[in-house]
Amino acid sequence: MKKGLLFFLLALAHHSQAQTHELGGGMGFAYYFGDLNIVNHHRHPFTFITESFDPKNYKMAYSLSYRYNMVNRFSFGANFNHLYLTGYDSDNKSKEKYDEEWSRLVRNLNFHTAINSLTFDVRYEYFRTEDAWGNNNSGYINDWILSPYAAAGLGIFSFNPKTWYKGEEIELQPLGTEGQGIKPYGQKYSLMGLILPLSVGIRFIEPNRVYSIGVDFTYTYTFTDYLDDVSGKYYVDPAVFKSNYDPAKAALVTALANRNPESEYPGVIGGPLDIRGNPSQSDAYLSGQVKFTIFLDAFQQRYWRF
Repeated sequence: MKKGLLFFLLALAHHSQAQTHELGGGMGFAYYFGDLNIVNHHRHPFTFITESFDPKNYKMAYSLSYRYNMVNRFSFGANFNHLYLTGYDSDNKSKEKYDEEWSRLVRNLNFHTAINSLTFDVRYEYFRTEDAWGNNNSGYINDWILSPYAAAGLGIFSFNPKTWYKGEEIELQPLGTEGQGIKPYGQKYSLMGLILPLSVGIRFIEPNRVYSIGVDFTYTYTFTDYLDDVSGKYYVDPAVFKSNYDPAKAALVTALANRNPESEYPGVIGGPLDIRGNPSQSDAYLSGQVKFTIFLDAFQQRYWRF
């Protein structure tokens, strides 16, 4: 019994020195999906590349991660991400006046925000097995491991949509551009929420099993429709702002609720500009990153031996 327990502990220790704990970091791009994308962004999955490619819409993304690996295939991770998102109505290209793209163009809204998130996920790597990892009796130790994977998780994030107006950066949530904070329009939306990240990627684990490098793509579904400060279907009549705010604030909220250069406020008159947002569809974002990982136990065994 004692010998069996000792053998088990030695085997566990051997595994823990191989691949149990890892730290990683990444850098890449982030891209936003919501009410301020081009109208037809949902018509096929590659529209964000083929129809809305614009350098100003691809922003930087960074990440740090810790992962605990099981012996075969499964692992559990904690991830911190810091990234930036932006969207512009002006990206739409109208074919004729009063079509849906034209409505977005004349609405002329835009936003930008920083995102900070903390997520926990479960990952599956089919080719990361104990045999492939290698040991003293394995013929695989001098081989690279090509390891594709998929992961799903849950987390929390913070955001704060802003815009530029007359040379000044303005926070949009405190303004209540859809009447939030005024009866009967409800409370202002929260700047924190839940997210659901779904990831696919591939990494190359080098022969000594000390580090890996790979590419990761994560689509993050949020449980808010206010990443861009746009959700409500209809515009608020400017008279509501004038009767509840001082003149300066009322003028600012009115200007930023509908930045249409063609007329004062067409959204409350009727016609195609009545529609401000789509409250039935939450916002999301995509991140693609190059990621570098160090396997802590193997690194310590190889370089920090005392």
